[in-house]
Amino acid sequence: MVPTLKLLLVAALAASAAAQTPPQLRLPNSVAPLSYKAQLTLDPGKDNFLGSIQIQIKVNTPVQTIWLNASKLHVSSATLKSVKATVLDGGDDFVGFKFPSTLPLGTAELDINYTGVIRKQDSSGIFLMLDNGNKYLYTQFENTDARDAFPCFDEPSYKVPWQLTLTVPSSDTAISNTSITNTQKNGDQTTYTFGQTKPLPSYLVAFAVGQFDYVDAGRAGKRHIPVRIVTPKGHADEAKYAASITATLITRLEDYFGIPFPYDKSDQVAIPVTFGFGAMENAGMVTYGQSIILAKPSSDTTARQRDYASTAAHELAHQWFGDLVTTAWWNDIWLNEAFATWMEQKIIREWKPEWNTAVNDVGSKLTAQSEDSLVAARKIRQEILTKDDISNAFDDITYQKGAAVIAMFENWVGPKTFRKGVQSYLKEYAFRTATAPEFLDAISSAGTKNVNQSFSSFLNQAGIPLVSVSLDCKQAAPTLHLEQQRYFPLGSKAAEQTWQIPMCIHYGTGAKSESACELITQAKQDWTLKTASCPAWLDANDKALGYYIVDYEGGLLHSLTEGDIAHRLSPAERVDLLGDVSSLADSGNVSEADALSLVGTFANDPDRHVVQSALQLALSPREHEVPENLLPNYQRFLQKNFDSRARQIGWTPRPGEPEDTSLLRPSLLRQMSTWGGDQQLASEAKDLADKWLKNHSAVNQNLVASILDAAAFHGDKAFFNRLVDTLQATSDLQDRNHIIGALTQFHDPDAINAGFDAILSGRVPFIQAPSLLFAGQGAESTRKMALHFLEAHYDEILAKRPTGGGTDLGAFLPEVGASYCDEPSKAELKAFFEPKAGQLLGARRTLNQVLETIDGCIAQTTRQSPSVAAFLQNY
Repeated sequence: MVPTLKLLLVAALAASAAAQTPPQLRLPNSVAPLSYKAQLTLDPGKDNFLGSIQIQIKVNTPVQTIWLNASKLHVSSATLKSVKATVLDGGDDFVGFKFPSTLPLGTAELDINYTGVIRKQDSSGIFLMLDNGNKYLYTQFENTDARDAFPCFDEPSYKVPWQLTLTVPSSDTAISNTSITNTQKNGDQTTYTFGQTKPLPSYLVAFAVGQFDYVDAGRAGKRHIPVRIVTPKGHADEAKYAASITATLITRLEDYFGIPFPYDKSDQVAIPVTFGFGAMENAGMVTYGQSIILAKPSSDTTARQRDYASTAAHELAHQWFGDLVTTAWWNDIWLNEAFATWMEQKIIREWKPEWNTAVNDVGSKLTAQSEDSLVAARKIRQEILTKDDISNAFDDITYQKGAAVIAMFENWVGPKTFRKGVQSYLKEYAFRTATAPEFLDAISSAGTKNVNQSFSSFLNQAGIPLVSVSLDCKQAAPTLHLEQQRYFPLGSKAAEQTWQIPMCIHYGTGAKSESACELITQAKQDWTLKTASCPAWLDANDKALGYYIVDYEGGLLHSLTEGDIAHRLSPAERVDLLGDVSSLADSGNVSEADALSLVGTFANDPDRHVVQSALQLALSPREHEVPENLLPNYQRFLQKNFDSRARQIGWTPRPGEPEDTSLLRPSLLRQMSTWGGDQQLASEAKDLADKWLKNHSAVNQNLVASILDAAAFHGDKAFFNRLVDTLQATSDLQDRNHIIGALTQFHDPDAINAGFDAILSGRVPFIQAPSLLFAGQGAESTRKMALHFLEAHYDEILAKRPTGGGTDLGAFLPEVGASYCDEPSKAELKAFFEPKAGQLLGARRTLNQVLETIDGCIAQTTRQSPSVAAFLQNY
């Protein structure tokens, strides 16, 4: 059929109108970048910056309009082959360039001149920070904030070289992803020209401007690349620990990956304050929140040093996983974040085995399992349909669940085979982008086990498997009867699911055991053990590496936990077992009384991690399931199990004591001096807090946070004001973090209100202490204060809220009701947020999860409170 002239005209007009309509989420693939050259004039003392950018593009299909990402930019001109474009307004995320005629296929250069805004209350885009009276500019572009700095193709699939030239005040210096190739001073300004980068997506471009100190951290790897710690002026002495270990981490990572460090340098850059991210893996220029990477030697702590080591290992692992090979789209961000988390855990375990961080890794897995138990949980490989989905992708499911699933499959295929697959994947896709199927193919090709279907069963569906295990010794050989289903806590329910689970067990008699692994593919499956005798005990998650919850049936739990469990199970396995029991109590599979009865078995465990997990299990019913009249009984229960050890350890460290004792002390004594009701420990904490407020060197730095928390728990408004006065008088970020943490611990209503007022008035910086908005939820009498304050000051809070790292504080505001446990409170929360959640990036998912959590709490309290009450009658 031949169309009429009228139809042709209508079609042409429709196509023209469509071409002038901004994209919805992703850019059209009609045009793609080949490289960028950007020139920025930046001054930390000004509100705006001047920019120009030349983009080498390839026109793939004939177009008259080119759409780029841009946000908060004013474009003054745009030309292509000397032809000037008409600039089209594309809303918050796009800018269009319409040319007089259709652009021919092939390559060309798009030249754009523009101005942009320097952010003042955020840590995203190009943002201002103050330190000791000096002004600094930093960048944070992940996930979609490079468009604040450049009109560009701001999607991870567009991975091309960048070349930056920065003109800054001569009193400042500038750093970026690459080394400086030329410096030219012109009066009170200096221009720094940086070398062209390797191919990078826009979100990995970075720079900083200010008066910096540069600390030499040695050389790393086979190419001996220079490593530096870059600090704000006057903080060089605080970089000692970071400078001593960073090159070692790089070299160890390079050895695992079998590929030299991909970039020409490795700067670790301290940012005074961050919101929405702690650190960022910019290629060759990793940024960190200052309190993570820097600390005065006099105020440093063991926990802070270990935190930096883990964080640096994560961000430096990204230089290969994420930077060298980049996810093609945000649905596969786990290829960046889960792998960096898994690699961080692996490298720290191998480098510092005495830290016993495998137990911490189990704790991270259990945290992910809690979030993954909700119907509203995300998939690891979640579809990305809106900007909300991009923002929501950076959560415990991506990081912690993803890392746990990787560890499970590494164990299943074998570490050597897995490493071979990782190296093959990185080499094949170096300086390109990749997807999940491409990674799974590389792992499968490295060995004899095809992981595509089994691994994908964890990537492409939400939830965690619950595997019921029973032992049948009436057969010719002992047999396990296994049944899998999706785990749900009380109050949640959804369709049945199955996974292909690489399940590993160990079993035996006494301390002697043997191990076996099997792929569980059916909803019900039998497993015949290769042993003639019936095991006396069986652990169904060997090494605690499996991402599943075990429900032991027919006395298996009792046989596993009786006797010398400390020699039968590793600390990681004991922590994992306690986590499973807690989950089973939440789902109603075991009574809360039976779960609490296990506390005594583990309360005096030789490993501090196990003691902390036992204490966490003991505290689980505290908030809603302990009747008020039985609170004294509950505190006697806690004291019977933990007070002797807490008193023995005491608030005062002893010379030569084991490091595990010093690491257990803060958490154990904090809990026993607050929820445990130990008035002696509480009084001692108050006295020590008074001493610290007068003299910060009077208290062991490892204890400051816990002491201040305990004192605040029992403190009043006057003590709150003392803390704030001290906060305003100190610039030490470690001390400030301790104080801000304590400000959220008050139970006194006047102090809680003072916290709300302090953050709105600016007495406490909003970007540093947004957690104050959520205070008071730990007790029934103050539980509603946060919501009511938010209701009264909503517009003012929205106007002042910070953003950063692709995160908007508004996304978390529904968590003011996270501790609610009754229908009227749920209804009030829902009524307030339901019409608002869609206006806040990422808030809809938060609201849905909070509402589901409330339903779970109601169901849990109804089911388990009688069991808790009966248990506590014995105390």
